[in-house]
Amino acid sequence: MYGQIDLFEQEDGFGCMTELMAMFVGICAAIMMGIVHHYALSGILKFSPQRSDGSGFRIILTFSALLLLHVLELVTLAVFNTMVVASVLPQSFSNSPPMFQDVLYVTGISFSTLGYSSIEVVGPFRLLLMLQSLLGFMLLTWSATFLYSACQQVWQKAKDD
Repeated sequence: MYGQIDLFEQEDGFGCMTELMAMFVGICAAIMMGIVHHYALSGILKFSPQRSDGSGFRIILTFSALLLLHVLELVTLAVFNTMVVASVLPQSFSNSPPMFQDVLYVTGISFSTLGYSSIEVVGPFRLLLMLQSLLGFMLLTWSATFLYSACQQVWQKAKDD
């Protein structure tokens, strides 16, 4: 006979409620980051030159602003992850306690959707990183579409001239 399954306590010492909480926190953080990303894109659009002379300055400016935005988002997520690991999930890394650069590295690998890391992450923190990977995919795709739109406008202007 199979043993009883206790949903609130698992082999790894983390309970199902902890994993559900990690999912909830991850979803809330992703929604908040999406809202910030929306307003950042609106700001880039507002402050980028609307008239283009075909030189590509608007493309370079948009690309640079998006790069800075994604670096800021990545660092923000790494700080958030560091606080989660330090206060709630201290045994999330195989080499606990991790240094900030370890958390930044793992966050960046997840955010960029590369998904490969030489640092092992365990427990509910994996779920949080999975959601951040989905968030990274969505934000990077959103930004790529935004950049492509800016390129199209510049290239169309150059073609018309």
